[in-house]
Order: sequence, then structure tokens, then C-alpha cells
Amino acid sequence: MDTPIEPIKRRPTSSTLRYQTFTLGCTLAIQAFATGATLAFPILASMMPGLRPAQVGVFLAVVYFGAMIGSVLGSGFVTGFGPVRASQGALVLQAAGLGLLALGEPNLRLVAALLCGFGYGPITPASSQILARTTPPERMGLAFSLKQTGVPLGGLLAGAALPLAASLMSWQAAFAALALSTLIVAVASGALRSLDDQASGHIAISSTWHRPIIEVLAHRGLRAMAVVSLLFSACQLSVSGYLMAYLHQQFGLGLAQSSVIYAVTQAAGIGGRLLWGHLADRTGSSRRVLIGVCVLMAVSAAAVGAWPVQWGVVALAIASAVLGATAIGWNGVFLGEVARLAPAGRVAAVTGGALFFTYFGVVIGPPCFGWAAEHLNSIGFAYCGLAIMPVIALVLLLRRF
Repeated sequence: MDTPIEPIKRRPTSSTLRYQTFTLGCTLAIQAFATGATLAFPILASMMPGLRPAQVGVFLAVVYFGAMIGSVLGSGFVTGFGPVRASQGALVLQAAGLGLLALGEPNLRLVAALLCGFGYGPITPASSQILARTTPPERMGLAFSLKQTGVPLGGLLAGAALPLAASLMSWQAAFAALALSTLIVAVASGALRSLDDQASGHIAISSTWHRPIIEVLAHRGLRAMAVVSLLFSACQLSVSGYLMAYLHQQFGLGLAQSSVIYAVTQAAGIGGRLLWGHLADRTGSSRRVLIGVCVLMAVSAAAVGAWPVQWGVVALAIASAVLGATAIGWNGVFLGEVARLAPAGRVAAVTGGALFFTYFGVVIGPPCFGWAAEHLNSIGFAYCGLAIMPVIALVLLLRRF
């Protein structure tokens, strides 16, 4: 069982602040590079010869299937090795996956996807454990939201750096460079290894891998949060995966305008994670903030999907930003609420159990959205239908009061 560590209570105030800032910076870097590793293949796919679009979808499905397993089994490694060593090991797995992609062998791609997914799964439970041990309760929402900005930040940085590296060198070299950078982050995070001092040294996951899932399902609040995260994650990947196609192909915008609105949407996701975390700390209620997120997400998804052309591009960009701030920006507040609801010493395990459902939403959400868009013959109609997801989440959150 994880035992909370409380060394920072004895530190002077200035030392405590520096320590917390450094810890947050490390977890942010870990999250950003872990996300970049999972998105590297779809980002570079257009530069890889003979690759069909459907193969990108299969790759991502395998990645997040691996993440589902890794998020649950990873809690055992967090307990046995400690959250920092677990994070380092996870990054090494992802670097290995990137290395396989750099070889350019098609038969190794699904193996690489599994490695990236297995590595991505434990990252959030481990970093949640780190922040739960080093962050005061009154700053929990903002700290978790800051750390989770690593997800859109990792996507933005990978989207900017990898194509540039590929154009200057090759797409294989771009994979290799990211693999090397990921290993460097893994080594640098060893500065936090003192947080592993109370690790049990024993890993028992063969017969108890399902325990975190059972813990989540047995707790009314955690069960509701798990389902909410499944619905939200389905929305998040549907926005990130299909918004560009909607803006360019169906709405009729040029590539430059579509790219700008897409970038604004992703940047709004970063801002949303910070804003919702700050509001959660100020109000003292993550659930109330998530209720507001549900309302805004439903309205903005329906608005973007049914946007009349005559209303203009600027207004569409604003609506897309609201959609990004909610559909991409909810994660930190969700993780902070899971950490608050978790039994003492079970933050990593319960977070892993909750993320099993989160990743399940990622696996099924985009394919279902694509199916709906194809059968409705409209991505816009699919976005209107997507608004149902946050409405269901709203009902679940309201039942908690």
C-alpha cells in the first residue's frame, strides 16, 4: 500500500515552494513527452510512404488499448518501485516503441503501438501519486491541471517539432530524436527519486490487477467519475481527431484557416486545464466545476456542428475555442477529484482504475464518431450528436449532490 510522504512539511516556506515547483515541472515534462510519443506516428504518418489513413486509426486504437492495461497494471509498479521509478520505466518503454518505429518496418508497428501504450498507461497514476504527496490540498486542483497541460502541450510541441525534424533529416530520424529526448527526460526525472524511499519493493499484479477497477466500481463517487471520464475522453479524441477534416472538407475553409482554428482549439485546451483547476481550488468543489464544463461542452459541440457559414470564421474560432477548453481541458480537475475521493494511500491505484475507463472512451469514441459521420454523411451532424455525451455526464454529476 502506498504511504503518504510528508517531508515538505518540515521545509522552510521558500524551499517548499521551490521543491513543489520543481516537482510539478518534472511531472509536466514527463506528461508532455509521454503524450508526444503516443502522437508521433499519426503526426508523421503523412510523410511515411504507402501508409493508409485507416492504419493510423488502428495504431491509435492499439496504443490506447495498451494504455488501458498499463494504467491498471502500472499501479502495481508504482507501489513496488515508487512513482518516479515507475515513470522512468514507462518512458523507457515508449522510447523503445519509438525506436521500433524508426526502423521503418511495417510488421513492427503494432508492437511499437503496444509499447507506447503500455508506457503511457502508468504515467498519469505515477505522476498523480507524486503530486498528491507534494502538493497542499488547497492547491491540488491547479497543480493537477498544470501537470495535465502536458497532454495538449505535448501534442502541440510534437506537431511542430516532428515534421520539421523529418523535413530536415527524415521521418525515421524524427522518431529516433524523440526516442532519445524521451530517454533524457527519464534520466533527468531521477532527481525526484527520494519520493520512492517508501516503495514496498514487491510487485503483486498477477492476481490483483483488477483490484483498482473493483475499487472504483465499488465507490459511488469514483464510479460516477470513471463514467464521466469515459464520456469526456470520447469527446476529446473526437474533437482532436476530426475537427481539421470538418473545418477543411465540410465547412469549406482553406488549410491555413483550418490549421489556425485547430491550433486555437488545442491552445484553449491548455488554458482550460489551468482555468478549471483554478476555479476548482477557489470554489472548493471540482464537481461543480465539472458540471459547468459539461454545460459548455454540450453547447459548444452542438454550436460547432451546426454552425451557419454566414456567421463568420472568427465566431466559429471562438466557439471552437470553447469546445477545446472543455473537451480537452477537463482532465486535471477530474484527476484532482479522483485523488480527493481515493482512500488514503491508494491514489495511484484508484487513478489507474479510473483511467481504465478513460482510455476505454478513447478507444471506442473516435471509431463511433467516424461511423456516425459516415452514416449521417456529415461530420457536423456527428458533432451535434456528440453533445449528448456531456449531457449524460451532467446527469451523473448532479446525482452526486
